[in-house]
Amino acid sequence: MKAIFSFLLSLFYVTTIFAQTDLEYNIIPQPNKITRIEGSFKLNSSTVIVAGKGLEFRARQLNNYLEPATGYDIKIEGPGKSTNIIEILLNGKLDYLGEEGYKLEIYQEKIKIESAHEMGIFWGIQTLRQLLPNDILRDAKINNVKWQIPCIQIVDTPRFKWRGLMIDYSRTFWNKQLTKKYIDVLSFYKMNRLHMHLTDDQGWRIEIKKYPELTQIASKFDTIFHEPEEREGYYTQTDLRELITYAQERNVEIVPEIEMPGHSSEVFSVYPDLSCKGDTLTIHPFFKGPNIHKEIFCAGNDFTFQFLEDVLSEVINIFPSEYIHIGGDEAPKDFWKECEKCQQRIKDLGLLEEDELQSWFIKRIETFLTKNGKKMIGWDEIIEGGLSEEAIVMYWRSWKKEVPSLVAEHGNPMILSPTSHCYFDYTYKDISTEKVYSFNPVPEGFEKRNRDKILGIQANFWSHINRIEPEMDRQIFPRMIALSEVGWSQETNRNWENFGIRLKQHIKSLKIMDIYYFNEYK
Repeated sequence: MKAIFSFLLSLFYVTTIFAQTDLEYNIIPQPNKITRIEGSFKLNSSTVIVAGKGLEFRARQLNNYLEPATGYDIKIEGPGKSTNIIEILLNGKLDYLGEEGYKLEIYQEKIKIESAHEMGIFWGIQTLRQLLPNDILRDAKINNVKWQIPCIQIVDTPRFKWRGLMIDYSRTFWNKQLTKKYIDVLSFYKMNRLHMHLTDDQGWRIEIKKYPELTQIASKFDTIFHEPEEREGYYTQTDLRELITYAQERNVEIVPEIEMPGHSSEVFSVYPDLSCKGDTLTIHPFFKGPNIHKEIFCAGNDFTFQFLEDVLSEVINIFPSEYIHIGGDEAPKDFWKECEKCQQRIKDLGLLEEDELQSWFIKRIETFLTKNGKKMIGWDEIIEGGLSEEAIVMYWRSWKKEVPSLVAEHGNPMILSPTSHCYFDYTYKDISTEKVYSFNPVPEGFEKRNRDKILGIQANFWSHINRIEPEMDRQIFPRMIALSEVGWSQETNRNWENFGIRLKQHIKSLKIMDIYYFNEYK
């Protein structure tokens, strides 16, 4: 009885600590463990950053975060000074926290951020930023602010490896400045993947040097639609490498997507012979033509695969990510059924029907990617007709626990982005911030042996409805902040009422970062 009482008392104590710290410290996503310490650290002009070996870049980055608003040109030194310092240090003993885990300790005379890996150091820095007054996010000096940080101990590591946002660049093109803004805010909330949907029926947005007509022609809407110039365009390979470097510095991995075999009609505005019908198509805004085109890559045409391998070779050369997304969704088989070349391919390969032809198509592309050191991701339709166990399934079609279980039975890793919780082009009436927050990526009753196959979660923003920056921001925020906690924090550490209190402070942060947001609670 005494042991039970002690356990309940300790549980009450831990719960109390979390309740107090969550309200006092507006950290999102919620860390694994928070312990309150009396007092505060006072950041001032004499504060010094002490950088451990190999962390000089992170030290400069920390100074760049702190200097604009405080006006303090914080010096960076090696080990030696012991008071009024912010120390960042690699510590192999913390390897149990994984690549992204960190330990943050704030005392009156010293702040210490430790991790076994540089990635964890960066996440610790983001938590430190959130513990400062919101004004720390401003890009010019602010007077009459006490730059005090409450004393605290945090031990933290993410629940899921993949915590992402997909932005659709095809239906509406978004420039580098906006993309960098999103990389900044993703990293602030410990989201670590930006999935760039670069090709679709509404436009080809990536320079391919072997096929320059793709961007000369297929990056533009037909002139009959009178689309504003800012909604069309493309990224040069130099642009993309600039964005990749910018993202890498902020712990964000950029994952490219090249759609196939469907959602590819923009290609046929340039190379009609790659389709089954051979018709030259025009590129139209989403609502001024078919939502889903019947035209898809001809699976019976050998040049289709030469073209795709040429394109993917350049994509592989640009993007260091271990992942390449190949789409695979919403690919109508009508024209394959009518195409002599595709029917001959089915016959030659001994396939039963067109679903198996798509599976063969996807596997052929996957083999090419694997030979080039990449892992293939596809929307969940890629399971139709069979799938290799190595392919990663991005599950998007509504949230029914029996479906991801079906995917898991194939043995495939999964990224969950269901329309029920993660489609941020939907209205807030359909998917409120609270509904996003309620999402549990591990369904109740999901077999334990399959849980490790869930790599993580992702929000998807399709740009066919909201096509200017303020509208885009409002669709994504504050829902993405809620999803960041779903992806990072343990289920037992999540509480909607508690999150709502913290979110009020983060709304202030969004304003400072010039991010529009939707106000659900007027």
